[in-house]
Amino acid sequence: MAALNPMQLLGMLKGGNPQAVAEQIIQQNFPNDPMMQNLLQMGQKGDTQGLQQFAQQFLGQQGKDFNSEMGNLMNMIKGL
Repeated sequence: MAALNPMQLLGMLKGGNPQAVAEQIIQQNFPNDPMMQNLLQMGQKGDTQGLQQFAQQFLGQQGKDFNSEMGNLMNMIKGL
């Protein structure tokens, strides 16, 4: 996977369609990963509840709080 600078990623998200950016990253970097393909399908179907549930479980496994992390992400995006 090509490493993306977080600021480059935020710029891409702000300057274009965030869903298209996410789809492109997944398709290019994880074409054979079933979990990532499942996430891609949820996004394409608009299954925000499924995506949120995945994020909560994923962050929970890392000992992080979803609401805190979401707040941090939103603050970074607003700051652009």
